[in-house]
Formats: sequence, C-alpha cells, structure tokens
Amino acid sequence: MSTGRWTRAGRITGPTMAGAVGWCVFATYLMVQSSLGTPLVWNDSRVYVSMAHRPLWSLVLWAGPRPPLTPLVIKVVGGASAVVTVQTAFAAVAWGALAWTVGRLVAPGWRRIAAGAVVLGFATTLPIVQWNRSELSESLSLSLLALVFATFLWTSRRPTWPRVAAATGVALAFAAVRDAQVWSVGMLALAMGVYALTRLRSHRSTALRAGTLAVGLLAVVALCEWGTLASQRTTPDTADVLFARVLPFPDRVAWFAAHGMPQQHQIDRLARETVASPTGVKVVGIDPHDPRFQPFERWLRTQSGGTYLLWLVSHPAYVVTEPLQRPERAFNFAQGDLAFYAPTTHPAASPLTRVLWPPLDELLVLAVLALYLGIVSDVWRTGPWRMLVVLTLVGLAGMVVAWHGDGQEVTRHTVEGFTQVRLGVWLLVTLGVFQLPVVRRARAGKEAVSIVPEPTAGAGAVSSSAGQQTPGP
Repeated sequence: MSTGRWTRAGRITGPTMAGAVGWCVFATYLMVQSSLGTPLVWNDSRVYVSMAHRPLWSLVLWAGPRPPLTPLVIKVVGGASAVVTVQTAFAAVAWGALAWTVGRLVAPGWRRIAAGAVVLGFATTLPIVQWNRSELSESLSLSLLALVFATFLWTSRRPTWPRVAAATGVALAFAAVRDAQVWSVGMLALAMGVYALTRLRSHRSTALRAGTLAVGLLAVVALCEWGTLASQRTTPDTADVLFARVLPFPDRVAWFAAHGMPQQHQIDRLARETVASPTGVKVVGIDPHDPRFQPFERWLRTQSGGTYLLWLVSHPAYVVTEPLQRPERAFNFAQGDLAFYAPTTHPAASPLTRVLWPPLDELLVLAVLALYLGIVSDVWRTGPWRMLVVLTLVGLAGMVVAWHGDGQEVTRHTVEGFTQVRLGVWLLVTLGVFQLPVVRRARAGKEAVSIVPEPTAGAGAVSSSAGQQTPGP
C-alpha cells in the first residue's frame, strides 16, 4: 500500500500522527490567544448586533447597512464571547482544511507535513489571528478565504460536481461577509469561464463543470450585489472617497460637476477653507444635514455611485497610481498599521509573524522565487499551481478594489487582499520547493513529471510518491 494512505496495515502512520498533533497544537494556540482578554467591540460591532436583533424575514437583516453573514452568526450564537469562541473554532477548522489540501498536493511523507505546516504557520501570524478576538467580520472573512483556496484547489485537481458545489457555496459565504469580496468572486467567475472555453474541444466534461462553476459564481455575484444595491450601503463609502480623493482637488471636482455633481463652486470654496490634517491629507467633509449642501446630498444618494464608477473606468491610470500616493489619501486608517486593531493586552503574537508576513520588498523577492521554482520544477504545468496564480492575482486586484471602495479604514478593508496575496505566494513557493526533488529524480530516471495526482482509475487505485498509479490493496 502507498505511504500516501492515512493508515498502513490498519495502523496510523507517523506522518498522519504528526499532522494531527500539529493541527491540535495550532487549534490550541488559536483558542488560547483569543481567550486571553475580553472580546473587542468596535463601532461596526454595534451595527452587526443591531442587525442580528432583526427577525429572519426582515429586509434589514439581508440587505441592511452591512453584509448579512456576520449578523446571522451573531444571531445564532449570541453574545460577543460566544462569537469569539465560534469564529476561532471555525478558523482552526478552515485553516486545517487548507493545510490538509495543500499537503495532498505534494508527495507523501515529511514533505506533506511540511507543506501543511507552512499553511498553519502562516495562519498564526498576528495580522490573521488578531481578528479572532474582535466582534467584526474579518475573522470569518479570512477563514472563508482559506476555504476558498481549499475548495478551488480541489476543483482544479479534478472538477467533480460535489467540488463545484462546494466551491460555489464557499464563494457565496465569502461574498456575503464583505462587499468588496463580491468583486473577487466575480473575477474568479471570469477566470473559470475562460478556462471552460479553453477546454471545450479537448475535455468537454471538464469544460461543462468549469462553466457551471462560472455560472454559479455569477449567480453569487448577482445575489450579493442585489443586497448591496437594495440597501444603498455603499453611499457612505462613496462619500468617504469623494471627501478624501475628489473634493480637495478642483480639477476632479470640475470633472464630477461636468457629469452631474451640483454645487461645484460651493465645494471649491469649502475645500479652500479646509485645513489639511497633521498627516498632510486634506479631507473636505460635508455634513449630510447641512442645509447649504442638500443638492449635493441628493446627488450623493441617487447618482454618485454610477458617476464614481465612470470616473474609475475613464481614468485607469488613477486606479493604479492613486493608492501609491504618499501621504495616503485616506482618513481614520491607523496610518497603515494593522497592529492598531490588535489586542493591546496579551496579544500573544506568534514569532512566525516576522517571517511569514514579510514587508513589501521581501514579498516581491518571494514572488520572483515562487515563479522561478514553478518553472524549474515543472509544477507550473499543473492545475493547482495555475489556480494559485489566479487566486493571488485576484487577491491583488481585490486589494485595489477595497482601497478604492472607501476613503477611511482602508487598512482594515484591504487585509483580505493582503492576506490572499501573501498566502498565494507562500503556497506557490511551497509547491515549487517540495516538487523540485521529485522532478530531479524523475529527470534522472527519465520518468514523467507531474504533481501528485488523485486516483482516477477506480476505488482500488491509490497514488504513489512518484505520482504514478499503483494497485490498491
């Protein structure tokens, strides 16, 4: 029997035991870390709780001021302490599932354990675990991100109908927890649609499943976007963007005025009277109850969203360069420091944070290494590797979408994108590192090279460490 099986001759193998013990240590760390202090309650927490008190048939619960998933969880489990316990346990399960999935992408034995350890180690970094103690949507969002990676990696290996259904369901939950993630799901739908078209002639059954997944993801986008539009909850976000990135600049005000925004001269006058903040950023805020700007407020509620989208589409250079401006044109965003949201008492930060959550320059080096290893190991030819590239690029685009989606708290709003990019890069490196020895042995023996496949010949076939089919027991 292959060493890739969970048991050998009815006994639990050493690698299986090591993996189980590692996950238990990881889960224990998460539970201890989240219980070292009282739950953190923020302004958004109160909004979630208020929505949770609504009956299930209330439109406010499903299309209210915040996406519905977090209020639903609060409604089911109860108070803040229960929310912390449940979302921490869910994080342990979700990241454990991803660790197991990544482990199945490499040869059995120590490589499988090491690959899973990379995932669990990454999940202990402070920018991820710090949210478990907060009554917010970030903990659920990051855990669902881990499940998005897991389900899409499984689907990329072999797109069966159950896996297509699982990926669609996880994507629905992922989009229902934060509005910006609807765009991420939409980009994944586009990628799956393109893949389905490329496989249409050679593998029709695969193309059918990939196309079905694309349609399912588009349905998720339509459903979640309905809630966003029905609630008009993006209007305050659009206002924040205008206050920080449009109204302080006369040329931008002129463009928006030419496309329907009223009171151009009053806004320019207000901008001249507004003093920049200590950080050097000028924020031209307008009180929604100020009688002098009621025409502007009516436009803001009814037309600002469409006009802002037109601005983004017609100014592609702005989309790329504006987030790079320093000082950053945002407010109430902790100056880009994620630790602002971390617990101030007993944070119990993992020592792996510095290594596995690298700054931008080190992340770029790591990305280049990931591409190099993918090429020299030939793992770039496999579906999981290419899916990881797609997920990483979607994370990068999602981060830009989240930044442009609001003018305040951009540090918190982009954490999922930052996590997705870093996780994708680390997993690409992991596959390259652990596939490279297999490739060298295969080349020396002139054997075929491939990532460890799933059994497809029937229930009696199992995978060998060389990635070839061997008879089952």
